[in-house]
Amino acid sequence: MDFKSNETIYSQIADHIKKRIFSGQAAPGSRLPAIRDLAKTCQVNPNTVVRVYQELTDEKLVYTDSTNGKFVTPDTAYIAAKREEFLRGKAGRLVEEARETGMGKAEFLRLAEKLWEEKGGSA
Repeated sequence: MDFKSNETIYSQIADHIKKRIFSGQAAPGSRLPAIRDLAKTCQVNPNTVVRVYQELTDEKLVYTDSTNGKFVTPDTAYIAAKREEFLRGKAGRLVEEARETGMGKAEFLRLAEKLWEEKGGSA
């Protein structure tokens, strides 16, 4: 994981795990890495991962099986709803920035489509 300096490491790890859940890379019902393993991979204190997992548990994206670890919720409809909520937040901030710079809706949509194509998106 490559950390950016303008966001807390904790929030970057949380977003990374959410993206893995939303994309299906961490499948519904699948086990997540153990706290110590993820901390070692991310080169952070295990307490940081505990905090990340607690946030994901509070959001009901993750649940704990007391003897087997942390798991992604099996509720695919809930995951889809949380994905939309997550992306609405990100997109909402972008729309605000575009409006504040005087960009109109049509120009914004053209830019979004151009970027989608540049980033390898498909229809």
